[in-house]
Amino acid sequence: MERWKVLTLTEGTVAGLVAIHRYRFLTIPQFAQTASFSFDHAAEVLRRFESRGIVGHFGHVGIPGRGKTPKVYFLKRKGFELLKRECDLHPEALGSFVEAHMEASWSPQMYHRLRLLDLLIALEVQMRAVPRLALVKTLLEYRRTKRGGRIARETTDFVADEETPENRIIPDAAFVLENRETTRRALFFLEMDMATERITTTIPSDRRITLRFKIEQYDRYLTSGRFATTYAPWGPFRSFTLLFVTFGQERVENIRSALSDLPQELHAFHRFATFEEASAGFLGPVWSSRSPGDERRYTIVRQENPAAPAT
Repeated sequence: MERWKVLTLTEGTVAGLVAIHRYRFLTIPQFAQTASFSFDHAAEVLRRFESRGIVGHFGHVGIPGRGKTPKVYFLKRKGFELLKRECDLHPEALGSFVEAHMEASWSPQMYHRLRLLDLLIALEVQMRAVPRLALVKTLLEYRRTKRGGRIARETTDFVADEETPENRIIPDAAFVLENRETTRRALFFLEMDMATERITTTIPSDRRITLRFKIEQYDRYLTSGRFATTYAPWGPFRSFTLLFVTFGQERVENIRSALSDLPQELHAFHRFATFEEASAGFLGPVWSSRSPGDERRYTIVRQENPAAPAT
């Protein structure tokens, strides 16, 4: 039998397919990282699975002046049925199949979503070396869910009781970590900044499209306590930590400087890092507080209590 027709499932392959299902799509390097494969082996496995109707792909199209976009793989129904039979996840943990509806071969938002997935995959992979930590739940802005008869982004919430557009907040991602030893849990929000948004503006009508406004919304969200009700199914949370990732240390410092006049008592609930540092050491001391006068670097988990935000 020809090699491409042979279907071989390894622990790494299953881990990669589960990640595709969880995040809806992955690039070849992202699949390789979750499966602990080399790039070449990951590409070969995905090509073989695509020939069997287990996965499909989008992207890999030319954009004038930018070359080809990444090839991005998604799970097909046949692949999901394979996972249900072969992986050891409880059916509730695996969840249901969500068909990928590809209305376009590529969109500008995909660059942002792929960088966001880079961070979440880095977190997952680094957690393998810390068995006392468990990733309980992950929510993503690009996934849709039904709420009150309406379809909304998975992370959509409001910073006050009045559910108005002015009070709406849509984090890029949210996740819950648990310390298996103490069963304590901590809530995190993750923002991936592509360095294209203005930090501040002097034009009142443009204020809502600045990073400062976004951070002010998180302050309102924190002090209102609304998050505790929304995320109650995954733990009794009294606070959360916002993780803000961007490109370049200079931009990190510019953002921290622009936010220095925000409430000092809330600085500790915000952490900033560059994409390069967060990708390489998500659980390590790569995070800065919101206070520009604080030169210390923090971890997001305490060594003696890994599920609690470090302070």
